[in-house]
Amino acid sequence: MWKGPREGRSSILTILDLRERNYRLAVLNGWLVWLGDTFLNPNIVLTSFAAKLGAPGALIGLLPALLQAGGMIPQAFLAPWVARLPRKIVLYRKVAALRLSGLALMALSAFLFGQNPSLLLPGFLLGLLLNALFTGVSSLPFWEVVAKTTPQGRRAHLFSARNLVGGLLAFLAGFLVRLLLALPFTLSNLLWARMAERGSKGVLKAGAFLALLAPLLALLLPPGLFGLVFLLQGAYLAALGLSTTTLLLNLAPPEERSAAIGLANTLAGLFAFSPVLGGYLADRLGFPALFLLAAGLYALALLLGRRLPEEG
Repeated sequence: MWKGPREGRSSILTILDLRERNYRLAVLNGWLVWLGDTFLNPNIVLTSFAAKLGAPGALIGLLPALLQAGGMIPQAFLAPWVARLPRKIVLYRKVAALRLSGLALMALSAFLFGQNPSLLLPGFLLGLLLNALFTGVSSLPFWEVVAKTTPQGRRAHLFSARNLVGGLLAFLAGFLVRLLLALPFTLSNLLWARMAERGSKGVLKAGAFLALLAPLLALLLPPGLFGLVFLLQGAYLAALGLSTTTLLLNLAPPEERSAAIGLANTLAGLFAFSPVLGGYLADRLGFPALFLLAAGLYALALLLGRRLPEEG
């Protein structure tokens, strides 16, 4: 008579243990990704390396946008296929191994053609594009697995924990961009995580408001205080990164989650080319006009964010 209840309690404890294990692994995964991305930063490390290899200026300027677009645009086309897979973790593991092939090609090219930039540059660029493409393929199953293994109430904490320590690791890596953006980024995550307990929509609105404030301050602040703009940027990037991901996972119906993630990331990949447009407008209209345009777009984002439904 007592065997059944004992087995029931054992099953519940097993499920709870698995959830905690999955949570810890997802956090550790985020820390390692942060650290790896720091050493492979496309805006500093990769563009500098490409410049030393003699890449033309246009290619150097487009390199970060191409990498981001390559990692996001394919997702909308892959979403229906991924949604039908019974075990999405299998796809993630296989594609994650393929992502390493791109990095291996970069390393192998440097090892074999270090004295021949004309051969090293094509191998380097091909490795980067392969890595970006397979990153885009692996993102969909990854977010599906996170959504299935992490309860809705803990998702904001998961992303905050990944970003908090990940930002500190990036800071310790010593890159100047992380030095400027990681203190507000990592420390603000403590605030955003507490706010997210009452709903991620509030974090989204707060992040959009800070984003609206940043370009306006850029117009008004003297050069000596311009660092405040970077502080705001680190804070609002943390808020928007945490809230948009959490809201997307929480609001999308389970059967449509892959399609929603794929569409959102594909659109983000298309907008990865916006720095090229920004540079063109800055040359044509000047930075004040560009800052006002950015403020207007952030104001629209804040307005649309207020209209989002509350999380259930």
